Amino acid sequence: MCGRFELKADKAYIERIMQKKGKKKINPDYDPNIVLKNENIAPTDKIMVIVMENEAYKLKIMKWAIRSKVFNQSKEEGLFGNEQFVEKDIFNSRVETFKKSREWKELFDKFRCIIPMTAFYEWIPAQGKKTTQRIFVDKEDLFFAGGIFKPKDEKNETGASIITCEPNLFMKPVHNRMPVLFQSTELALNFLNAPKEAAMEMCEPLDDEIKMNMEKAAI
Repeated sequence: MCGRFELKADKAYIERIMQKKGKKKINPDYDPNIVLKNENIAPTDKIMVIVMENEAYKLKIMKWAIRSKVFNQSKEEGLFGNEQFVEKDIFNSRVETFKKSREWKELFDKFRCIIPMTAFYEWIPAQGKKTTQRIFVDKEDLFFAGGIFKPKDEKNETGASIITCEPNLFMKPVHNRMPVLFQSTELALNFLNAPKEAAMEMCEPLDDEIKMNMEKAAI
């Protein structure tokens, strides 16, 4: 998780929710002519991201993936040549990695973000094939996942990656990972400017008392 997600709320609605629930104004900082997908959003698509910049909350548009060099683990000779490291788009970042990798630790320390969504998708085996399930937080028409972003990569693109953690009780039968989801808009905003130790403690499975739900999706 998570390989696809949904955001059916438009930019104006997100701004209103942040103002109402978070008691914070969000400054738009994006090209209004960019057309975004609202369902079946896939890695490398453009997505909406909220960051804290110069002590102000800003709504930006970034690529969903951070371009980074990773160790070449391919066993197929010639697939990536003889390179020890290869470039990959990292669209999900395991929270455990932030404690092991200096590069990813620095991104977490300096460049945290939150990603608004209305649902995410998982594929569950059933009767010999996989069915697409739409997963969402019950009675919430908008929620936020924790993320990190890289201001500029080798292609001069700004990319964001969703932080994943161990699953809660609801997600455990579905997948062995889940996105870091915040219980409220206020907590999501706190994640952006919290001290790094406190922010790390917030990267945990969604509380089991927060009801999640699942339904078959037609994507």
